[in-house]
Parts: sequence; C-alpha cells; structure tokens
Amino acid sequence: MADVYHWYKQGYAVPYDAFGHAVLRKHLDVPAIIASGVAGYSPLAISGVRTALPSTGFGVADILNLFRVPAGFLVLFGGVRVTTAGTSGTDLDIGCVTTAQVATTGEAGYWLDAAAVDVVGYFPFDGSTGTDWSPAATEYNLFITAGSIDLTFNSVADKLQISDIFVVGCKVF
Repeated sequence: MADVYHWYKQGYAVPYDAFGHAVLRKHLDVPAIIASGVAGYSPLAISGVRTALPSTGFGVADILNLFRVPAGFLVLFGGVRVTTAGTSGTDLDIGCVTTAQVATTGEAGYWLDAAAVDVVGYFPFDGSTGTDWSPAATEYNLFITAGSIDLTFNSVADKLQISDIFVVGCKVF
C-alpha cells in the first residue's frame, strides 16, 4: 500500500494573508532522508508522526506533500532540477493528488506528468516534457480549497534521487 508522507511539522508554505508572488523551493535528497531516519531524525512524517523512510526509498505510488498552500494560491510555473539521477526507471508526477483542491477537475491535476528522473536534467512544468500543464488554462492552477502540491513516485522505488523542486505562484484571493 502506498504511503503519503509530508515534512515533519510542516506548515503552510504561503501565509493566508501574504498576497503577491511566492517562490516555493524544496531540496529533495533521498539518500540523506534514508540516512537521517536510521539515526532517528527523519524529516518526514505520516499523519503528523515522524516516520523513517525505508532503505529502499520511496515506493511505487508513494506521495510526498511538497508544499501546503492556502485557497486562492495560483501556480504560475515551476519545475524540477535533478542533480543526481533517481533509481533506473524512476518517474514522477507533481501536482494535486486530490482534484477537488483545484478550480477545474477535468485533468488529474498534474503539472509534471511521468517525468523520467533517472537522468540528470531540468524538467519544467510545460508541454515539452509530456505534461498536462497549459499556461493558457489557468483554471487548472488555482487552488479553491487549502491543499498541497504533491510529488507522486510512479514506477519503481527511488532511493538515489537528489533534486531541487520549485513552484512560482501568487495568492490571488
């Protein structure tokens, strides 16, 4: 069964009253997360309880809540810069796991879809990587309820990936 992880004691990435642009960034170092869990200091949690990541890393269909955002947050663009390739065959999605969070539920809510991160590179939220992202269709990017921007591991357990993930957006209501 897939697990849903979040950062231990994670709060909202954007305050409810902070209007204007925000750059959300997260450094994801899977080997370091595995090592820190062994020592008892895992930065991850499940349902608020600090949880060590298995030595095999994130499993197939595991979800990591990257950023918690309030209602009224509009995602403008973002991407992933992989500096150390993931386990062979690793691909991931970034977006909204629960489509009820966003203004239009006609898509799965992923801005980066099945990105093969078993190679070093930059993966933007756009059509060049085979995604559902469409800058012209902003209704897919607006959070109508408080929610999270999630990373889903699709294919194989990933224990090697080191990457930087960013999202640029703004609070509009």
